[in-house]
Amino acid sequence: MIRAVILLGGPSRKASYGTYEQASPLFPVSGIEIIGHLINAIQKLPNLKDFVLMGYYDKKCFQHFQEKYQKLYGKNIHYIQEQSEMGTAGGLAQNIEELFDEIEDLLVVHSDICCDLQAQKFYDYHKMKSGQCSMMTIRVSKEESTRYGCLIKDCNTDQLIHHAEKPEQYISNLVNCGVYFFNQSFKTTILNVKAKKEANLSEELQDQPYIKYIKRSTDLDKSYLSLENDVLKWIEKDKVFVYEHKGFWQSIKSTSDLLNSNKLLLQYYGQNPFLFNCADFEINYDGVLIHKSAKIHPSAKLGSNVVIGAGCDIGEGVRIKNSILLDGVEIKNFSFIQNSIICYNTIIGYWCRVEGDVQFLGPCVIVDNELFLRNVICLQNCRVSESKDGGCLM
Repeated sequence: MIRAVILLGGPSRKASYGTYEQASPLFPVSGIEIIGHLINAIQKLPNLKDFVLMGYYDKKCFQHFQEKYQKLYGKNIHYIQEQSEMGTAGGLAQNIEELFDEIEDLLVVHSDICCDLQAQKFYDYHKMKSGQCSMMTIRVSKEESTRYGCLIKDCNTDQLIHHAEKPEQYISNLVNCGVYFFNQSFKTTILNVKAKKEANLSEELQDQPYIKYIKRSTDLDKSYLSLENDVLKWIEKDKVFVYEHKGFWQSIKSTSDLLNSNKLLLQYYGQNPFLFNCADFEINYDGVLIHKSAKIHPSAKLGSNVVIGAGCDIGEGVRIKNSILLDGVEIKNFSFIQNSIICYNTIIGYWCRVEGDVQFLGPCVIVDNELFLRNVICLQNCRVSESKDGGCLM
């Protein structure tokens, strides 16, 4: 049996995409929550026991999500709330006995990714190799590679040779996707790493009491563990195998990453509409996803890569390209929207132009008529009464 764990992290302005009212993993991309796409892919595993969501958000944030997907797929979704930021492995170490109860393998997935996860294919690879850990990886451009954990593998055996987390210089274009399979022997490894860190920290503080003034708070927290920096380097290299994913993958750290993810998912579901599991939306021409309750004027032109949420009202002559409109957005006549994320219940006036590299308009924003916004971030509950080129409106 398999248990799937999704690592959620916690509240952070950096990763909140400007909403502040919603946990980042629940932000809708292509009509579905970010982690909804992951659960949709993982639930296809025939020997999946249940899901565990783990993070330091308040558990109430995910209550509706749990109920919705439990009903949809018939699998229990538990939530384990961390009391503080514990890193990518701290929560795993603290709850490792519970997580491995009645199962053989643990699937661990970071929540801030978008990909066409082929869970069964990855699991078959993990069982074939019989290693303690199997890591999913992908090839990226040389320029992008230093943003991620870079890996070097043995081309004959797929065993991990070297791992460097966000190196300063180019090492390899094979990067960590943030998706892992662990077997039962991982329990011993992570508990040993946790005990080793606690012992080293206690000894260090005793011998050098001043160290607490020059180290980061996470380095001084015994419960904080990094899966990439603390745990993986202690697993024997010949027990870690590198699985190379051949589909698409996108890390989601910013608003531009959200738009890229939206584009990738719309293309994927456009080619495989039977995989899109949300009856409230219809995938139309040229990668356009429209909620059935939205009102679209016949003269409006949408696409490519556009999502129109529930209750949206798109007026006459409106043009929208490469954008996400969440529920309740109103775009009045003859406005132009491009490369934008427009949040709940925002109103764009007549003859407006919103464009640039990436625009983000938070919930309940009002943009007056005939304004030009370029490369603007606008936080929630703002009224925009003059044109703006760049900057943040609060």
